[in-house]
Amino acid sequence: MAIAALIPDRPAIWPVPAAAVLFAGLVLVDTALEWEPPFDALALLALLALWCGVAMVAASRAVRARRDGRPRRALSLALLPLAFLVTVVQPGLVMGGAQSLGDRLHFAKGRASYLAQVGALPNTGEPKLLVWGWGGFIVASTSLVYDESDEVTLPPERQSASWKARAEHTDLACPYGYRVRTALGGHFYAVGVGC
Repeated sequence: MAIAALIPDRPAIWPVPAAAVLFAGLVLVDTALEWEPPFDALALLALLALWCGVAMVAASRAVRARRDGRPRRALSLALLPLAFLVTVVQPGLVMGGAQSLGDRLHFAKGRASYLAQVGALPNTGEPKLLVWGWGGFIVASTSLVYDESDEVTLPPERQSASWKARAEHTDLACPYGYRVRTALGGHFYAVGVGC
């Protein structure tokens, strides 16, 4: 009787918590945007290298399980390398979800302070606009924007001249532009800035 016949064909469980922990790591990197370059980029690269290593281990074990005639175990082990491959080929699917969740957690952490700062702004008759730099990576950063007019979400040609004047000396005036990443409710937005 072959040794493989003595080993039951049970799915491997560890790839699921491993993928969850690695995704949580991506969220943590995005939530902790106060990190200064190059530590932010190094943390992300280290996390992706760790994920790659774990995916390679799972792939080699999947091949071994398939060779031993245990298809359920092989399939369960192949899910982690497949998730890594999807992250590399279509980073918006996984990284975008991690970014959005990280933005929400980062905002929730300081929400009371942000609301207090907005409340302390004088009423000038113009919609209030306030921008906080959250930090980010070497060539791009994230800012929190409170925009009472919500014009931050409009294309530049539809933004009013008064809004552009209020945004002129903020991160929103970056010549490389910005992208609203996450609408946080109550006129708050997490914005990716190209500067």
